Amino acid sequence: MAAFTPDIGHLVDAIYPPARQALAIEVAALARGLFWLGSLVQLVIFAALYFTGAASAVRTGLESAFSRVRYGQLLTSALIVAAVVVASSVIALPFTWYDSFVFPHRFDLSRETPADWFHDWAVGIALGASIAAVGGALFFALVRRFERRWPLIAAALAIPLVVLSSIVLPVWIEPLFNTYTPLPPSPLTRSILDLARAHGVNASAVYVFNLSKQETSANAFVSGIGPSERIAISDTLLKSFAPDEALYVTAHELGHYVHGDLWRGTFYGWVAVLAALAYIYYVARPLARRWPRLSRGLDDPACTPLVLALALLFALALQPVGNALSRTIEHNADVFAAQNTHLGSAGVRAFARLGSQSLAPLHPRPAVVWYFYTHPPLDQRIEYAAEHAGLTTGTALPQN
Repeated sequence: MAAFTPDIGHLVDAIYPPARQALAIEVAALARGLFWLGSLVQLVIFAALYFTGAASAVRTGLESAFSRVRYGQLLTSALIVAAVVVASSVIALPFTWYDSFVFPHRFDLSRETPADWFHDWAVGIALGASIAAVGGALFFALVRRFERRWPLIAAALAIPLVVLSSIVLPVWIEPLFNTYTPLPPSPLTRSILDLARAHGVNASAVYVFNLSKQETSANAFVSGIGPSERIAISDTLLKSFAPDEALYVTAHELGHYVHGDLWRGTFYGWVAVLAALAYIYYVARPLARRWPRLSRGLDDPACTPLVLALALLFALALQPVGNALSRTIEHNADVFAAQNTHLGSAGVRAFARLGSQSLAPLHPRPAVVWYFYTHPPLDQRIEYAAEHAGLTTGTALPQN
């Protein structure tokens, strides 16, 4: 990306000081290292739970305990999957604590208290283990009942489950981590709702949520389907952004909704599920039979750590593809915000402020963008906002 024109460069530097831009490069490099280390830690934990025979020992004990219980196989599968999720999370706790608490606090990216962090960690594990238990029990039941055809059945079942998650998320899941309250009437509230209605989003209120409980950066989103539609903006966005910048950020999120990105993302997710099911069938299935002492086959819940390790490797390999699709979707949302707000330099200022808050590198390397970035790099987003507003020809930019 070429350097910004002087006026844009001065505006960006005023909001995102060069010293902080330099710090962002250091932080991003450390975060990438933590990402790879965290992935390795998870793989080692899953391998240990499987190859030490811990999972098979738990399976043997549970099968004995539930041998005369109705639906004993389902209970055994559910409990083993939940146990693996909880055990791996607890074993990884020291690393998770450093990665998501110590590291962000070191660079003033979070002011979350230890109590709040542990609350969210515990809720996340309980939620993840519960969902994994139900999904795992269903998975192993399908494999047992339909040895050859289970991938087709699982693929069909995945569609309503993914759609249901989009309805459940804003109503039951998001309030577990943050408090949502209606934003009082204001010019910003009216502007957001007017823009939403003009594009067919039938939200009756804008909600504000206390992201400051976890982060210092700002955010906004539109989620839900039908009656569960929700426009939400963070308290950090309200406190640290000018009204036109907040409207620009929210317009980006409305763009996702207007473009049908929820359904597009659901479709992409389903395609990823199809690929994952094929991968599990052709890779995990023979491996689950390779060590009979550890698991009897893919229908044995004792192979859960092995399947999770393989799923993690699959996700790491597929990440550039998913991120490339995500960057296209995010750019289209940037286009929507630029075309439907007409707020001059607000987009430039908003992206610079977001970058400064989250310590996002201004000019990341292409290889880093290719693998890690779900959004276009910051310089491209700023450049597009400036070009669409006609601010790349030396026009003086207001510094709100």
